[in-house]
Amino acid sequence: MDPLTHGLASFALKRAFFPKTERPVLISMIFAGTLVDLDWLSSFLGPSAFLKWNGGPLHSVVASLLLAFLLSAAIRSYAKSRGVILQGILWWLAPICAALLHVGMDTLVSSGIKLFWPFSAKRIALDWLPNFDLWIFTLIVVGILLPELFRLVTDEIGAKSKRPRGQVGAIIAFALIAAYIVVRGMFHGSAALMIMERTYGGESARHGAAFPDATSPFLWHAIVETQSSLHFVQVPTGPLVNFDPESAIHIHKPEASPMLDAAQKTEVAQQFLALARFPKATVQKETEGYSVALHDLKYDVLGQTSGVVDADINLDNAGKVTFAHFEWQNQTRKQ
Repeated sequence: MDPLTHGLASFALKRAFFPKTERPVLISMIFAGTLVDLDWLSSFLGPSAFLKWNGGPLHSVVASLLLAFLLSAAIRSYAKSRGVILQGILWWLAPICAALLHVGMDTLVSSGIKLFWPFSAKRIALDWLPNFDLWIFTLIVVGILLPELFRLVTDEIGAKSKRPRGQVGAIIAFALIAAYIVVRGMFHGSAALMIMERTYGGESARHGAAFPDATSPFLWHAIVETQSSLHFVQVPTGPLVNFDPESAIHIHKPEASPMLDAAQKTEVAQQFLALARFPKATVQKETEGYSVALHDLKYDVLGQTSGVVDADINLDNAGKVTFAHFEWQNQTRKQ
């Protein structure tokens, strides 16, 4: 999920459940709730590093907890030097909760994170939410700003609230967000079940996934794999829906060939295939041999064009690999 939503969620978390903590704790929470996304900076090191590190170890429970504790300890030390003494357990517990909120929210999107690293390298992606969810963002913003408006009104009439500032609004926002996520999860389960029960081009589904629409919680964009093809299809959910598998767009898998087999045995291809949800290979004859491009169709369904990594393998006419590297989609950046 995007850093802005994470930052606002950390701020709302402080108001809802840690309202009486000092300002340095709020700063710790915002840092702990956003700096996990520092692994995005690996993009400046090239597509290979980005593929490895984005959503990687830093997004795990272990690393996020360690980062949160180190941040809170550093800010506590700085606050002490300024005469502010942070006592009790909330100075480190609150930032840890913000960090866990971050990784918890990121498990709900389709990017995939190594939640249980270093014990498991498997990436978790529930596919319930888009990378930027307008509804969650709006609920958080309203939960923060609406109490401020009410506070201005009560100050004008001379009434003073005894509750911590913005606590009720933040709690209501989190309750609504939780309900929204549960509904999203139910619709996702329904969509995932529907696509696996149908046939596509006369073939049964082998594997499939339903990815969230950017705005509508009722619409899902699915990829279904059958024996010979991959299929794109839109899946409406909710009452009185009509799912039509015949509307699917069919993409045929490439024919088996020695060139494709040789390309898939390279280390680059193995690393790519270990992460790709729906890999699609394209084999082309070139002047001095062949080129094999590997692309994850998940990004086409999501409509994502930035931060997309493909694998490119070149072979000579005899089928010997001459070059293999990762590249950004539609832009070659050799390692």
